[in-house]
Order: sequence, then C-alpha cells, then structure tokens
Amino acid sequence: MRPVRAWVGLVLLALGVFGILDATDVLDSGTAVERWWPLALVGLGLVAMAAQRRVSFGPVVITLAGLVLLTGSLGWATGDVLWPTVLICAGIAVLVGMRRHQGAHVPVTVFGGTTTRERARHLEHADVSAIFGGATLDLRQAHVDTEASVDAFALFGGVEVLVPEGWRVSVGGLPFMGGIVDKTENDGLSDDAPVLTVNGTALFGAVEVANQPKP
Repeated sequence: MRPVRAWVGLVLLALGVFGILDATDVLDSGTAVERWWPLALVGLGLVAMAAQRRVSFGPVVITLAGLVLLTGSLGWATGDVLWPTVLICAGIAVLVGMRRHQGAHVPVTVFGGTTTRERARHLEHADVSAIFGGATLDLRQAHVDTEASVDAFALFGGVEVLVPEGWRVSVGGLPFMGGIVDKTENDGLSDDAPVLTVNGTALFGAVEVANQPKP
C-alpha cells in the first residue's frame, strides 16, 4: 500500500527534521512532538482506510488508539477517564465491524487460540482478528465465484489465513513492528482463477497467508 508507506516515510522525515532543528537550537520542537505525536497514528489509520476504500477493523483500531493517546498527551483525559475511553473506542471498533457485515460472523481471538473453518458456497468477504493470541481462518472448503476479500488484524498475536491451491492471492496491508507474509503458490494459475485479496494489519504481530497450515 503505497499511501501507507508514503505516510510512514513523511512522519519519519518530519521527526528527523524536527530532531535536527531541536539539536541545533533553531527550533524547540520537543514539547510539540511530545504532545502531538499521536496524530501520526490517527493519520496512519485514516490513510490505510482511504487506501482500502472502506472502513476495516484494523485501521479503525489504530485511528481510535491514536485519538485516545492524543487526549492523554494533551491532558484532556485524566487517569480515571482514560481507560473508560479506551473501552468505548474498542466497542465502537467492534460495532463498526458488525454493522459493515450485517450479522456475518467475525471471529476475534483474545488471549487464546481458535480455528474458524469457512464453508461458504459464494464467499465474498471474511474477517479474522487475534489480540494477544492466535487465530486461523481456514478457507480451503469455501468457494469464490470471481473475487473475495479478507481483513486480518493481529495485535500482539498471529493470524493465519489458509486458502486452497488454485486461488490467486493478493496480499497487502499495514505492518507496524510486525509482518505480513504470503506463502501461497501463485505460479501457473489460469487466467480465470478466483482472486482473494487479503488486507492485513499487523501491530507487533504477524499475518500469514498459506496453502497449508504451519507444521
């Protein structure tokens, strides 16, 4: 996702410039950076959603986390208010995902490990999330007519998406101190092979797409 990489590059460039100006006594930027740095997270989430052209779970969490941190750094929220605000933001993120899929099952793993097997005859979209745990979304018994997509979110955890051989897989997303890996075989596929687009968000975690489960 070039817009996401461009945003990260601009943020790093800005921090470097401010650091040099601060070190050379040209500008006292330390206080401003300390107060406003969560805006980088807010922008990151918004840019990711703009690049995907839809509201997805991972970027929403990043955006809300940035807003929560911003209220704390600016002193808008005391310690007694901060954690309830975090819970409210988490609830909003979950409700956004539920509303968008209108009753679809959205597996979310927290402090544990789960495996979800999808057997849809006309798969269009699926979600899988792992927070401090591991989650596997097995699509090897599902059928895609032409195109389908998966939103995978990993926060201090790991997500594994298993796809059958014969699907053309396109993997992208937002890795932040984490990784998104495509281990599928896309060589030798026919031109009319079904296409699966995996949008991964990995924050201190990993999203892996493969044809076979990990040994």
